[in-house]
Amino acid sequence: MFVFGDSLIDPGNNNNYKTIAKANIFPNGIDFPYGVTGRFCNGATLADHLGYLLGIELIPGCNDPRTTGSNLLRGVNFASSSAGILNYTGAKIGQNLPMSRQVELFGEKILPELKSLMENSNGEESATNTFEHFIAKSLIFSSLGNNDLLNNYLGRFANPFNKPIPPQFWDSVLVAYSNQLKKLYSYGARKFLVTGLSPLGCIPYVIASFSQDPNQCYEHHNGIAVQYSLKIKSMVQQLNQDLPGGYVLYWDVYPHARQIIDNPSQYGFKYSHCACCGAGPSNALFLCVPGSILCLDRSEYVFWDLFHPSDATNKITARQAYDGIIQSTYPMNVKQLVQL
Repeated sequence: MFVFGDSLIDPGNNNNYKTIAKANIFPNGIDFPYGVTGRFCNGATLADHLGYLLGIELIPGCNDPRTTGSNLLRGVNFASSSAGILNYTGAKIGQNLPMSRQVELFGEKILPELKSLMENSNGEESATNTFEHFIAKSLIFSSLGNNDLLNNYLGRFANPFNKPIPPQFWDSVLVAYSNQLKKLYSYGARKFLVTGLSPLGCIPYVIASFSQDPNQCYEHHNGIAVQYSLKIKSMVQQLNQDLPGGYVLYWDVYPHARQIIDNPSQYGFKYSHCACCGAGPSNALFLCVPGSILCLDRSEYVFWDLFHPSDATNKITARQAYDGIIQSTYPMNVKQLVQL
């Protein structure tokens, strides 16, 4: 599995960057067998849990020096906190890998290394077949777009006069996204899982910043997330027509995430509108750092910090994509996709 994304699935690629968008400090990773790795979570991310379900122990990060040789056979995670589909997204808070750079690293750094690894073990001719087959059979998991909205229009300071999002912004995001996915296809990728957005109005940061009631989501932001997700779905439908032999699955994460947030007790949670780790209203004024207020039982919380779900939430959500029979995965689930 090759992973493209933002802080929701970053395995620590920003650890050595000059940015505040990194999580390589305790108590992040408090419940993770590998400890503090740079994941914005108490445990494993959504990409990690999806990998476990596919039988992959842990997908290495592209900036980890150990991501070389036979470790590449598990795939590589390029996700970078604060990154977006647009190159400038998140740049104000420091260095990141925008989607275009993530895709470039896949094509220009990882693929040549994988190809030579397979040539050395199989002989040149059979290696080319093996390599092309390997890339075509691998899953491309792409989950981006949150930061393009939060950093440019929906954040506390991003758009103080609450100006409507201009149509050309949507167009530029969708054209850029579609082009990057087509580039991955040109590198030989054939199986894609592309997510829509989760309920942005329900993350603790947005509730603390905009909602009048700490137990209510801010529906204005949710409406925009739904609007954006519909555009992503249309893009995916178009890609399925444009890319012969490609399978692009659209994963509508919104309804399932909303179900968990609105009915937490059905999923074993107690708290769904505030963060486990942080400070201030809804524990959502600051990122999770040493000295933050930390909940005792992480499994009771839908959210780990002001932006990111807990390990328990990620585990439930990954299972839904993997073998869910709900309408959200279009037109099949991940288990069926990888068997093609």
